[in-house]
Amino acid sequence: MVYVLDTSAILSGKIFGGNTATSPKVLNEIKPKGHSWRLLEYMKSIGMKVISPPEESLEIVKETAEKTGDIANLSDTDLEILALAYHLKATLLTDDYSMQNVARELKIDYMPIVEEGIKKKIEWIYVCSSCGKIYEKYVEECIICGGKIKRRASNKAKHL
Repeated sequence: MVYVLDTSAILSGKIFGGNTATSPKVLNEIKPKGHSWRLLEYMKSIGMKVISPPEESLEIVKETAEKTGDIANLSDTDLEILALAYHLKATLLTDDYSMQNVARELKIDYMPIVEEGIKKKIEWIYVCSSCGKIYEKYVEECIICGGKIKRRASNKAKHL
């Protein structure tokens, strides 16, 4: 079995059996000194590979994250990790609920590290905190009043 680790999986200090991989952007999130760096170096020394996902996989992940409404909560690193898990047909190891939600939509197996994991498939909508305008996709600010946009679960959430 192949596992793709996000930053939190590496920093958990847990050792995962099987083949492990992570993306180059994860390396940039871990400072080159201290305990976190030692955990990363240890994982690399026991065989964790650092692999960049293909651009096509990254585009599929971005489109899916747009569809689920999670795109606003995912960093470039999160997107790269999801794309790598998708490309390798691997199990994603993460506690990030937005990543788990997108992984579920893409039919990527995932396992939480410390947290319990998601219980529902969530679809998000975006609402202006000033005028209440609802958006299906993420926007930076309200086109009506310029207000701040907040994410809210739609009524379409389904128990898993």
